[in-house]
Amino acid sequence: MPPAQQDSTTISTKQMREAIKQSGYLLEQRVEPIIRNAFGYVETNPIYKDPDTDKSCELDIYALSASRVYKNDMSFIFPILLCECENNSQPVVFFIGDTFLPFFGKHDLKLSGIPIKFWNDKVTEYMSLADVVDLESSHHFCVGQVATQYCTFQMKKDKSNWIALHNDDQHETFNKLIKAVNYEVTKHSENWLLPDKAEEEPVNIQIYYPLVILQGDLFSACLKNNRLILRESNHIQFRKQFIRPEKNEAETYQIDVIVESFLPDYLKIIEAEIDKIMKSLQHQKAKIRLSIEKIIEEAKKLKENQKSYRELFEF
Repeated sequence: MPPAQQDSTTISTKQMREAIKQSGYLLEQRVEPIIRNAFGYVETNPIYKDPDTDKSCELDIYALSASRVYKNDMSFIFPILLCECENNSQPVVFFIGDTFLPFFGKHDLKLSGIPIKFWNDKVTEYMSLADVVDLESSHHFCVGQVATQYCTFQMKKDKSNWIALHNDDQHETFNKLIKAVNYEVTKHSENWLLPDKAEEEPVNIQIYYPLVILQGDLFSACLKNNRLILRESNHIQFRKQFIRPEKNEAETYQIDVIVESFLPDYLKIIEAEIDKIMKSLQHQKAKIRLSIEKIIEEAKKLKENQKSYRELFEF
């Protein structure tokens, strides 16, 4: 019997290679071991629940690390990296503004756990972790290039000119990361168990780093004296507002956007920030224990009223 002829619509090996190269699959394969080396635990294609559709969605990479706060107990800070990889065929440009204040950046960092709010006896109210460890002076959310708008480029159908536009795929990438952060925060609170005694509760803080890694070019743009300045960049922070359905109000998120070659440096930035937070908390043990006791008291009242612990895990 003669061999069957290949269907003309069947993709060739060469075409498969080209299609894969144009996707983000190879980028994901390259960055995964680098992130694993820095964080320890990495999961590729983890799922999260989309609150808009109530369906499971996939993220490219989830990474978890752990830093022990005190030697003699199970107190930990857990940095969590939520990452999307994109092989952008055209440059992505982020528009840098002059109105950003470091005060805003420190509150854009998303946290969950106990304690992320700290009792202040002097004013009889809680302070945020951002204020207690002075994130404003050191965290990259407060000192880097921050943008609230971006564009990429596409040739017109008649091929007469290029146009700058807001790419729907990139818009969805940012929304995916925000939804993934919210999912992890909710999961953390829902899995928490009330201890019998407050002294049994260790420090358990998760700090979230949403990240987009680009294989292609990244640029910043700004206007100076009515002149558009474009600069090639390795790292830009994108600040985006998002309506959380459970709160029915806008919340601000910062998402790091980096090029692939900058990933090792970016991971060192995270390591240094977590180390600073950890050392600051080590010098405030009495304040931490008092705060945990106050939070446990609140949790017992919430349990009596059959209410969620979620408000204790966010601030």
